[in-house]
Amino acid sequence: MELGIVSGETGVADGSFLPSNVSWESRYDTVETVKRSTIKYMDELENELSSMPGYVMPESVETEKKSLKSHTDPECGYIHQARKKGLGYLTEMTVDTKHGIITGVDCYPANKRESDIILRHLKDQICDYKEIALDGGYDIGAVHKGLELLGIDGYTAIREYQNNAMKKGFCYDEGNDRFICKQGKYLIFQKLTYKKSTQNYYRLYGRSNKECKKCAYFSSCATDLGTVRINASAYYPSFYRNSQKVGKSDYLRVMRLRQIWAEGTFAVLKREHKLNKIQKRGIQKATEECLLSATALNLKRLIKAV
Repeated sequence: MELGIVSGETGVADGSFLPSNVSWESRYDTVETVKRSTIKYMDELENELSSMPGYVMPESVETEKKSLKSHTDPECGYIHQARKKGLGYLTEMTVDTKHGIITGVDCYPANKRESDIILRHLKDQICDYKEIALDGGYDIGAVHKGLELLGIDGYTAIREYQNNAMKKGFCYDEGNDRFICKQGKYLIFQKLTYKKSTQNYYRLYGRSNKECKKCAYFSSCATDLGTVRINASAYYPSFYRNSQKVGKSDYLRVMRLRQIWAEGTFAVLKREHKLNKIQKRGIQKATEECLLSATALNLKRLIKAV
């Protein structure tokens, strides 16, 4: 940073699945009793949430959780996604885009979600990035709000959500934090709601049924408990602001950098620095392998930079 090789201006972050050094035959089914509660991303975000009207303390519920583990390496986790499947670890890395220097490395069991860990990952780094590029896996309201609280201008690819109010013809008025229906009527923000079934918080936007019964579109609107209502992310204003960046010049610029430095960095680490698979066992040694691979690549890029 003192030499200007790491700028701290623009960073790109991503996670990657690393298979562990175990055989598939070492797996076994396990059922654990765990306490389910809301995800705690970081303290600043929790403080923001607790200040909203309607906030209630989340309940911690004991539930049985089924998972796969390995007798050989009990600390690795199991992941089953379209492109990732198996026992292993998840590494999260951040790369400065000036010369491709890796500035942050974390390692977790593979069953962790990248969106759950990204905020703490960025907060704990020595670099205070001004802007960060992320893929669509991080497109949730909590991440967008967390980046704003950290003073980072985030650019995230967007995902399609089934319950998107925009698909039903609603528009969002950011200045007044309200939705507008096809007839120009307002659904204002009323309070925060907590759903025990999902253990998540939502922003409730609503309007009385009595005011809408004669509307031609009334039957297509979601109604519940005497109101036309929309349940949106607890951090919907931040979520909306991110969606408005898509396609603009700054968005295209940083997403091009993400393709070069995030995807390119993991490709090199796996191809040239033995990070296509974790060789040792245990979370501590897996973290050491990620750090050593990142250090090797940083040394090469440092030499090229100077």
